[in-house]
Amino acid sequence: MTEKSDTRGIMMLLKLEHLLILFLRFLLIHGQYGDTAATVDWATQRSIYKGIYSHYYNNGTPLADIVPVSDLANGALQVNMSMTLASLNGFDAVSGQIDISGSMLLEWEDEVVASTLVGSLLNTTPGVSADVLVDYDKAWAPNIVLVNAVDTVKDIGDTSYKLRYSLAYPNTATVNWEPRILLRASCTPDVTFYPFDRQVCDFTYTAWGYLSGEITLSVTSSEWDTTAAEANGVWKIISTESQTFTTDGSDYVRFRLTIQREPLYFTFNIALPILLLGLLNGFVFLLPAESGERIGFCITCFLSFVVLMQTTMGFLPEIASPMSLLCIYVFLMMCFSVFINITCILMSRIYQKPAKEKVPNWMKTVVRVVGCQVCRCLQKPPRDPYPEVEWPDVARMLDFFFFLSFLGSQASLTFFFLLPLATRY
Repeated sequence: MTEKSDTRGIMMLLKLEHLLILFLRFLLIHGQYGDTAATVDWATQRSIYKGIYSHYYNNGTPLADIVPVSDLANGALQVNMSMTLASLNGFDAVSGQIDISGSMLLEWEDEVVASTLVGSLLNTTPGVSADVLVDYDKAWAPNIVLVNAVDTVKDIGDTSYKLRYSLAYPNTATVNWEPRILLRASCTPDVTFYPFDRQVCDFTYTAWGYLSGEITLSVTSSEWDTTAAEANGVWKIISTESQTFTTDGSDYVRFRLTIQREPLYFTFNIALPILLLGLLNGFVFLLPAESGERIGFCITCFLSFVVLMQTTMGFLPEIASPMSLLCIYVFLMMCFSVFINITCILMSRIYQKPAKEKVPNWMKTVVRVVGCQVCRCLQKPPRDPYPEVEWPDVARMLDFFFFLSFLGSQASLTFFFLLPLATRY
């Protein structure tokens, strides 16, 4: 029993020794090829700063506007771009503007610093690296401009955001710059399916003043980074896209954002009142003609449609194409309300016709057929055939006919215009 315990103890010591060797080996490797703090001292950092500043301000002559490429004949400088979305601040369909906030990461290789400074400033041991922060206005950085900006066209970023130079022996000088951005860009709204509309907005960037032979813009990912994006109460993000294109000899980067409106608020406050008012409008024919309230009821419904029309148009841009299906629907419902008003006026005249004015025979036949009076006359025991038809009887028959006609027409119109809206969500 004692021998087994000793054997187990020896095995545990061997395992601990093996783990200790692996840990020491990791520390040695990390110390040789790891972070800047483990590879360069303060004096080397100072030399790197001084070398970069001296290079871009050579004897007092600023060189920060010269593209850091050793030879443009061998190819243009490639600037990689990627977008990170922090929040969608809003989209104004009336003015055609979208506001977002986030950050943009730009990365490029400073070939001049890599070829002239890295070898002399860093240790000649392979794997030695250093990261330094350089002021934005003390070195070269691309002039990236939002082409479709609304308020003003200016370069992104400022001196608050520094350039990070990542130097590695023997000839690597990678520059990373990630300024925070607050963007307001123009975006042509498409309100065809309002309030179930979907908007596609572009943020187009270019290196202002540079040709594609000098600077080539590219994207590191086909989509935005939206992992930390805050939710918006009105709009939700459907998709993002990043792509490049060339126009007039210059490279452009298009960051596309597709958003969709959350329709619940607008459905309860605009769409449902319109539907209920349209349904209520047709029930005017069920009011007794003797009450004298039909004309007032019809005018009230018409004015309500006018108010809803103005309210709906307040959320939409003043553009002729494309028109919102909801606006067209409200306009047609207003036309229905006008027809109902005219019909009610004519029906009042029919109801008030004097009794001495006889009802035409063809109209009597229609009223009897609709009222099933012919069927009742054929029943046993037989009743008085064909009771006399008066003008109020004609009016009641027409009320029932127009009630069904307008109600069916409005239901068909609602199905035709509003079903495509609901299927968009």
